[in-house]
Amino acid sequence: MSVLHGLIMGSGIQHIVQLGTHAGYSALLLGFSLRQMHAQNGLLSFEIDELLYRFARAWLERAGLNSVVKVELRSSLDPASPQLARDYLGGAPELIFLDSSHKHKQPLDELEAWYPVLAPGGLIVLHDTSEFAASFDVTQQGGVHRALREWREAHPEIEVISLNRKVLAMETPQMIYQDFCGAGLIQKPV
Repeated sequence: MSVLHGLIMGSGIQHIVQLGTHAGYSALLLGFSLRQMHAQNGLLSFEIDELLYRFARAWLERAGLNSVVKVELRSSLDPASPQLARDYLGGAPELIFLDSSHKHKQPLDELEAWYPVLAPGGLIVLHDTSEFAASFDVTQQGGVHRALREWREAHPEIEVISLNRKVLAMETPQMIYQDFCGAGLIQKPV
């Protein structure tokens, strides 16, 4: 989250899509940042699990973030999702936070579906990109780590950074960025 907050607050990003809400922790933190910047309709988050969707919405409502954050009960891969995002945000997303699944196929499909929707100069931030986090993939297909590597190989002209990509365990000795799960950053050219 520290990487996200630095990018958002430091760059004044006010149009964000989150792929995977889960219980809403990240949506709350992103919403607080957006509210501090006086952003309206700043974050649209997609969640497919109805129980998690209701749980996250309740927390966002308690936090008074309804004018800043909206959670949509829908797959991020639904063909209607990108247009819903544009309509809610009032334009193309400046940042897409990809944190929906640890399985290899989902993040790879999301990268292919959402990269074209991203505003020129915009960013995609991925969580769980390290070799250690690849073990979170219950299908044992290599998780987000493999998905990012394959996407990078298919799109060599696009700038991709992977932080802590080679971390193999729950430790990051002498690393400045301490998240052993890793983070990926893709920037769309202007």
